[in-house]
Amino acid sequence: MINLATRSVPARTPFMRKLLFSVVPLVLLSALAFAQPKGWNDAFPPFRIMDNLYYVGTKELASFLFVTPQGDILMNTGYESTVPVIKAAVEKLGFKFTDIKILIAGHAHPDHVGGDILVKELTGAQVVVGRLDADKTKEFRSQGKEHPIDRLVDEFDTVSLGGTTLIAHLMPGHTRGCLAWSTTLKENGKSYYTFIECSLNGQYLQVLDNYPGMIDDFRATYKKARTFPVQVFLSSHASFFNLAEKYEKMQKRGPGDPNPFVDPEGYKAHVDQYEKSFEAAVAKRNAQGPQGAGRSQ
Repeated sequence: MINLATRSVPARTPFMRKLLFSVVPLVLLSALAFAQPKGWNDAFPPFRIMDNLYYVGTKELASFLFVTPQGDILMNTGYESTVPVIKAAVEKLGFKFTDIKILIAGHAHPDHVGGDILVKELTGAQVVVGRLDADKTKEFRSQGKEHPIDRLVDEFDTVSLGGTTLIAHLMPGHTRGCLAWSTTLKENGKSYYTFIECSLNGQYLQVLDNYPGMIDDFRATYKKARTFPVQVFLSSHASFFNLAEKYEKMQKRGPGDPNPFVDPEGYKAHVDQYEKSFEAAVAKRNAQGPQGAGRSQ
């Protein structure tokens, strides 16, 4: 039984401790994550990114909270054991966990949807899942309970609550139905195209689903990724968008200083990096022949 008791912390208290987490080799993949990699569930200081968007995830598993007058939207629950960490983060910011009305995710891996059942039980939130990832999502159960799915979404479908609207973008490869989400955030009178990328990580092909057409999907997704006018760049794993470094800059930010999460060049570099690592993985697998190209669980 997970203990959800959390200590009382004043709302919006700043956390100034130095981060010791070293990036896992540009993220050992979600599909490996039925066993939790060390450090991935470690707490990270929750904070406001911009406008009504807050970071409430761990040092590596990114979770985001959109706060609205009609209730909140939570993106990504991590593992079931991540839920108490997220709950504590939400409460440290001064919000109520039970105000979460909608729960969404980027893709069907256990380090992003493993906590859905528990969050549903605690909040009653509507669970929104990409249609193409629905069957995989249903495979993740807890104590014999079925994974809740209340709404299926497709490319360009929207999720809206209290003036916040998120748009789904199909980015297949990492999973068949990998979904990125976009919205617009405002700060100091300016609007920013915000993109929460699903995952472009294809460097560990042996632990992915290897569904028919996966290679072509990845290549099409890298091309598609470059078409978005990304300004605020976020993703499913903290190391993908350099959370620790940007958080430190945010703490030192003075009046007039730019928001470190406005990072269009960082997004472009991220796409380039993962496309190269993916093609290197494909070349290595092809060089190994049929045996190396086989599916590995």
